[in-house]
Amino acid sequence: MSTPIGNAVVGVVLPVVVFGIVIYSWYIYIFRLCYAHLLDTNKAEAVAFMVIGTFFMVITLISYLRVLFSYPGKAIHATPLSLSTPSTFPRFYYSPRLLDPKTMCRQKHDVEEATETTSLLPVVSISKNDGLPRYCDTCQCFKPDRTHHCKECNACILKMDHHCPWISGCVGHKNYKFFFLFVLYCAIYALWVFCTSIPTVVEAMNEPDATLDPQWIVLLVLSFVFGMTLWGFAAVHGYYIINNQTTIEHISQRPNEVRIDFDISGHNFEIVTTHHDDNLWDLGHSRNWRSVMGSNPFGWFLPIYGGLGDGCVFPYNDSLYENIIERAKRQRMMLNPPTSQAF
Repeated sequence: MSTPIGNAVVGVVLPVVVFGIVIYSWYIYIFRLCYAHLLDTNKAEAVAFMVIGTFFMVITLISYLRVLFSYPGKAIHATPLSLSTPSTFPRFYYSPRLLDPKTMCRQKHDVEEATETTSLLPVVSISKNDGLPRYCDTCQCFKPDRTHHCKECNACILKMDHHCPWISGCVGHKNYKFFFLFVLYCAIYALWVFCTSIPTVVEAMNEPDATLDPQWIVLLVLSFVFGMTLWGFAAVHGYYIINNQTTIEHISQRPNEVRIDFDISGHNFEIVTTHHDDNLWDLGHSRNWRSVMGSNPFGWFLPIYGGLGDGCVFPYNDSLYENIIERAKRQRMMLNPPTSQAF
């Protein structure tokens, strides 16, 4: 069982380990391999190897710093919508007219005005099976869709993906892009080092009176193990991104309870249970990618800006949204069938 002191120690030690491995491998690659054995025989190739290797090392550490010092987003700081005042009405909800499809941010119209209320209804949200809004007793806050409580962080994280000890925190809505870029660039750096080091080491060992530097072996082992492992990890998270899923959502076997409110009273609603395989937030590969990596293609692979939206409300898949509304209406008709008129 983890303790606050243990988490604090791990939170300091693991980042030091990451920086140590990356910088140490870079030192061996640049100074003990490329500079010492390749520069004299093939200067152009040595310079290219050192420049490219240094670039991927630097971008890896920048991405790591970004994810270390970026905020994943907590539900306790989320700004709820204010469509109505009843305590039983969801604090976070979705309607196709609520969000700008390009920025995934709330539209500029005032959702509090009564004139705008009817244009947003019906609204949908993830709820408990009794229709009550999801509430965290520990954090004492309402939980937006896709938010989960992390026991390690003791907080409700917006669009939580997983808790990562290597960053001493959670991967969530606001730092997921930086986490993905760190994993991706670290994998590229490791495999670049591995693939370019092997021929250099072989050539060096064929020289007269050649001696094997033990640190070359360390470099090859580290770069191969981390490269192959992180490439698999990057591929998995790339799959999650283009399908608009989190790790939690992908492995979950529990269905979602979707609440459909037909008015703002907080009492006129239906609950529709969806299959756990239904990806409610799948917007197509292109929009899914942009929701995490940003709308500007020039910034997709730069650890500068995060994803789109505020992490509280996410657009639903259009067909699933329509299907949920129709099922809710059919449920309403079955519970309150129209009375036949006698002639």
